[in-house]
Amino acid sequence: MSHFWKDSIALYIREMQIFRSHLRTNIIRSIIFPLTFILLLGNLGSMSAAKTNIAIVNYAQNPLSYQFISDVTASHSLNIVAQTNQYEALKMLSNGNATLVMVVLPSFPYGSPSIYIYYDNNPIELGSSLQVIQSLTQQFGATASAVSSSSSTGTTSIFINPTYATSASYKTFLIGGIIVMVAVFGTLFGGGLSLISDKQLGNLKSFLITPIDRKSIIMSKIFYSITLAMLNATIALIIGVLDGGGIAMGLFGLVWIYGLVLFVAIGFSGLTLLLASRIDKQEVYTIVSNALIMPLWFISGAFFPTSALPSWLYPISVINPLTYATNGMRYVMMNGYYPLNLVIFDFSILIVFAIIMVVLAINSLKRTIA
Repeated sequence: MSHFWKDSIALYIREMQIFRSHLRTNIIRSIIFPLTFILLLGNLGSMSAAKTNIAIVNYAQNPLSYQFISDVTASHSLNIVAQTNQYEALKMLSNGNATLVMVVLPSFPYGSPSIYIYYDNNPIELGSSLQVIQSLTQQFGATASAVSSSSSTGTTSIFINPTYATSASYKTFLIGGIIVMVAVFGTLFGGGLSLISDKQLGNLKSFLITPIDRKSIIMSKIFYSITLAMLNATIALIIGVLDGGGIAMGLFGLVWIYGLVLFVAIGFSGLTLLLASRIDKQEVYTIVSNALIMPLWFISGAFFPTSALPSWLYPISVINPLTYATNGMRYVMMNGYYPLNLVIFDFSILIVFAIIMVVLAINSLKRTIA
């Protein structure tokens, strides 16, 4: 093993020993954030589902379709506001008079799909209603399909975010975004904060008078940040699953989840070290890093699809690396598949971001540890 890696591992062990000395505080901090968001926000969908207004279009006009609509009407979580034609139904959706439009196709219940579902881009308001409809269609041996591209009728246009699966809950939708965010917070409280602490206590100067490899100092901080990111992500995932969330891809999905977390952690480790190299006070570092990271999280689609963002914010979400990590989480946890072209694209964005941030951090830290 080279001198560089020996020094890096030795310094990383030191970081973990410091973490262990404040283990209770660190674990509580890792639990509070995901617990609060998942328990409070994750249940908004189920609370609002009882008032979901839907408009129905019945093209089948057969006994089974009438029975199906009767069963939908009897559901406690759905409120039928109209049975009309498709143009009027989509107009109601566009005007906000209906939250969801269900079109029963002529081939019901034998076609595939037999039902089209149009819905707006607010998964909080939909709650579990899509699951109820999906369950009812299955009882008739039919299948329901959400329209996965923009659909226009006259002046009506409904945009669908395909990463919000029709068979998953808002809680699962939220958990994916929270996993990404707690991973970023792990890097914020990891190497960057540790570097400032070492500068304030004089430990950094002590390292520099030893024959230790200078680059190993940076690498140990990155390793430490990655460890905290993985720990935070694991805690958030456990809390989410215990509270009713799911991973549609199963255990194999963990490979993609932790892969996304890894590259998010590397990229934001570089970013936080870049900030820490220019800042000498922990208070200032915390304020600046939060002011930078929190907006990135909100526009990444953590709470709602990015298609719901205002037109002036959407372009920012496109260049936001957290957007691609969050979308990847959604495919794994909600859709049950992660298309190869999106795997290549999402990971390419995250890898390029990670490389750029680490290189910038190294160049900036050279002045600090020269």
